Amino acid sequence: MFAKIDRRKLTNYPYKVGVALSGGGIRGTAHIGVLKVLAENHIPIDLISGTSAGAIVAAMYACGYTPLQMQIMIQKLKINEFIDLNITVGDLLKHGMKWLYSGMFRFWSVLPSGLIKGDKIEQYFYSLWQEKTVRDTLIPVAITAVDLNSADTIFFTSPVFNNRTILNARYYHNTSLTDAVRASISIPGIFFPKKYRSMTLVDGAVKNNLPTDILRHMGADIVIGVDLGYDGQANYDIKTVGEILIQCIEIMSREVTLLKSEQCADIIIRPNTLDINFKDLKQAIVCIGRGEQATQEKLADIRNMMESKGFK
Repeated sequence: MFAKIDRRKLTNYPYKVGVALSGGGIRGTAHIGVLKVLAENHIPIDLISGTSAGAIVAAMYACGYTPLQMQIMIQKLKINEFIDLNITVGDLLKHGMKWLYSGMFRFWSVLPSGLIKGDKIEQYFYSLWQEKTVRDTLIPVAITAVDLNSADTIFFTSPVFNNRTILNARYYHNTSLTDAVRASISIPGIFFPKKYRSMTLVDGAVKNNLPTDILRHMGADIVIGVDLGYDGQANYDIKTVGEILIQCIEIMSREVTLLKSEQCADIIIRPNTLDINFKDLKQAIVCIGRGEQATQEKLADIRNMMESKGFK
């Protein structure tokens, strides 16, 4: 189990800085570039939260992985090693026949609840964190998911709170990082939902793609959001079922971010990654560079905000 560190004692800063990392698939590697520049410029991170791809990076950072270590690991990954399909051509034929003979008019109603089982990627997460829970991280962390049964936002968090409340949310403090992150990346229709206790959990981006509110709830005085979400530009290259589902989630997430997440953030960093193919892991290094560039452009704003709060 990791020892807890009070970063305020190390830095003599009177306030806490929280960083929220959004979802974004392969584009989520841009978060590594953001964290790298913050570290190089001695911007403290006392709390960190993440959704989907951001949850992976947030959990790794909270456990002590450096941005450089994460970059090296990304370069060694092969995305095909994490794909375990939950449906075959034979399954499609079987479900198609079931649809034809059942008298049902919706083919979707007889398909399984996800295309990818997620067991392989869950095993990889376990290799990173073993039995560690959200209580065991070096700095407090919050991972988001959504319970399909109750429609509640689920926060897997280190137990650090003030009196702020979040509407329709529940909190779990003893969950393993593996379970929490696996739940947060469960893109509806793509990944099989994560069963946890009595819940059916899917990607936190359904309700909270940029989890800035939980950082306020946990006591952050300054919140930096890193938004990799859809920015509203036209997209005419949508062809597959997966691309349709992801674009729908992107549109919904943008609306939530505009209405809620931005209001809880002091600074929002927006790396330009929307031209990146979300299926091409080779572009991860490009994304990291984009994250670095976008953060460099916001450094002056971050320092001014910190100075206004009494940081020196």
